[in-house]
Amino acid sequence: MDCLICDHAAVDREFQRVEVWRDGLWRLTTSLIAPVPGFSYLEPLRHISHITDLDGPEADTLGAVLARVTATLKDVTRADLVYVNVFGERVAHLHFNIAPHREGDALTGGPGLLREGAEPLPEQVLTDIADRVRDQLGR
Repeated sequence: MDCLICDHAAVDREFQRVEVWRDGLWRLTTSLIAPVPGFSYLEPLRHISHITDLDGPEADTLGAVLARVTATLKDVTRADLVYVNVFGERVAHLHFNIAPHREGDALTGGPGLLREGAEPLPEQVLTDIADRVRDQLGR
């Protein structure tokens, strides 16, 4: 497998970041070139391609790890809140983009993730999806 993120030294050089924490399952790196102080990446040490593939001990520990690292980043950067995003179409190794945010910084936040003028989908489409999710998770 050829995964840049699995090669920690190479990915840290490539994206100019430094490892700030690790345990037996996860590592956290912080960008040295971001326009936002404390912009970080949380990644499993084991290769897991996408959030939909998350399983095993990484799935069991994600909540606690994410809570710990985001609370630490919020405290250290004195952020108002911390954004967490998972994309995945560019790099097939699960990674969480963690961005501490304060009023007036470089982040646009919330509505900035949608195209300007994007309209809600028809309510029936959204209701049908919600019903299907409820049914599938209720099994």
